[in-house]
Amino acid sequence: MTKRSEFSGKDMLAVFAFIAVALWMSDSFIEFLWFNPAGKSFLSFFLPTEDPHDLFVRLMFTCVLVLSGSFCSLMYAKLELSERYARQSEKNLSTTFDSIGEAVISTDSKGVVVRMNPIAEVMTGWPFADAEGLRLSEVVKVVDSKTGVVCVSPVEKVLRRKESQSFPSHAVLVSRNGQKYQIADSASPIIGDDGEITGVVLVFRDLTERNRQESELGKLRNYLSNIVDSMPSVLVGVDGDGNVTLWNKTASEATGLSAEVVRGKMLTQVFPQMEEDMLGIIESIKTKKVRREQRKMRHSVTGVCYEDVTIFPLIANGVEGAVILIDDVTELIKMEQSMIQNEKMMSVGGLAAGMAHEINNPLAAILGHAQNINNRVFGELEKNKAVASECDVSLNKVREYLEKRDVPRMLDGIYSSSNRAAKIVGNMARFSRKADDNFGKHNLASMLDETLELAANDYDFKRHYDFRKIEIVREYDADVPEVYCESSDIQQVFFNLLKNGAQYMMIKEYRGDHPKFILRVRKEGEFAVVEVEDNGLGMEEDVLKRIFEPFYSTKKAGQGSGLGLSVSYFVVADQHKGIMEAHSKPGSWSRLIVKLPIGEPAQLQEASFGECLTAVR
Repeated sequence: MTKRSEFSGKDMLAVFAFIAVALWMSDSFIEFLWFNPAGKSFLSFFLPTEDPHDLFVRLMFTCVLVLSGSFCSLMYAKLELSERYARQSEKNLSTTFDSIGEAVISTDSKGVVVRMNPIAEVMTGWPFADAEGLRLSEVVKVVDSKTGVVCVSPVEKVLRRKESQSFPSHAVLVSRNGQKYQIADSASPIIGDDGEITGVVLVFRDLTERNRQESELGKLRNYLSNIVDSMPSVLVGVDGDGNVTLWNKTASEATGLSAEVVRGKMLTQVFPQMEEDMLGIIESIKTKKVRREQRKMRHSVTGVCYEDVTIFPLIANGVEGAVILIDDVTELIKMEQSMIQNEKMMSVGGLAAGMAHEINNPLAAILGHAQNINNRVFGELEKNKAVASECDVSLNKVREYLEKRDVPRMLDGIYSSSNRAAKIVGNMARFSRKADDNFGKHNLASMLDETLELAANDYDFKRHYDFRKIEIVREYDADVPEVYCESSDIQQVFFNLLKNGAQYMMIKEYRGDHPKFILRVRKEGEFAVVEVEDNGLGMEEDVLKRIFEPFYSTKKAGQGSGLGLSVSYFVVADQHKGIMEAHSKPGSWSRLIVKLPIGEPAQLQEASFGECLTAVR
């Protein structure tokens, strides 16, 4: 807009007044010079009081002129004010236009650039002085980042369709100097009073830095997510109300529920075993203190598990909640128990050797003397008759007396007890030393079936339990190779496992069920595995910890020596470099597992006892 001079409305009024005075003076002067035959004074012409009509005409003309000047002065003042407002509005609009933080370019109805703000100049590389009058497509060059094809200007689409348009996604602005910007834009029509398009406004912004930050943020989020998901521990986050906010891959595997399914739900709803920990979680959130519970025991389908539960309250940025870390330490505890068990077995093995030697000598004397007493009293020996004759005693009377005093029954008791003690000593001696080298290749499934036949005819089974009433379920894999072992020893191990299971099933009251053995033979890595599972009474945790200890037994006195499983353990672990495990759920089932290495004799001889750890869970 053209800037006017500093000429105001008052100045215009003064001009009109000056003209009025000048005309009055000039008229008086002309009349004084040309129309003054009588020689009147100039004052009589300046104020023609003698001619009222002339004075009236002059006054009316002067008033009209002054009034016209006032009107023109007023109109000029309004025009001046309007222009001042227009200039201020234009200045404000220009300031606003140039202050916009995004690039703005306006065009006329033909798509020719008529205005650009500084941001647009920087991004396009075109100064407004150079870009003014050019078509927008010449100033703003945009290509598709994926295809490299030049995009059609949205201004042309706006002019054609009369509605807002934009560049396609992944648009990249190529500036005049070759610099590239990732942009987002919009082009809108400028509608005149007549409803026609008078121009287009194109607004676009630089997304390069934002996209870079979003990319970095996405990478960081994926990195943290990968760290969380790669943790072998269960990691769960909750808010102050106990709703799940974080759920890693291990938690999904442990529960079978994905993060999408559990997010926003109550922890106790998706992770029921954490219900007893909710009070601790809430308390940890309120007190902002870390809580730890180590070696927490939990029963599962596979047996007893141990977990370390740590609750970390969230105390930063005003966020209320907690992160729960659950570590399965079952294997660690199994390892510790195995080490303890091995130490016990090693120490007891040395003790058993000494005890067997020390007990065997007096036991042999007891058995020998009992045999001699029986022979010298009840045996038909000539020496007995001769000595009785020398003492003048009737041998028959002596025998009659002893029978009435129940001495023969006492001798039988000595025999029975001594034989039982001899059997225990024999087990102790076997426990303390390796058997003779009588190893060979054997099929474990066949050996297990043979042991079943032997167990069915065992004396204890006939007296206490009808083995034929036990259901036998065989689950034998066909691809299990033969194992290098001592067959009689391994069969004795199987026999002990079957006998123990049958005895515990004997004392259980079944309701809607019946005694059952599930026998499994399979291959597991470098081991051939035999499982003997019964549905008897099961074992408590404290029993499982001591199940392989020598002389430990839960049976009544006289019903067992407590050496059967300990000897079995020693045969498997020491003599065959294998592994023996015990699993149980109290009241439901017990499962004893024997793992024997698959390998050649030379490989087995090189194996060390320390490498064969027993897992008791």
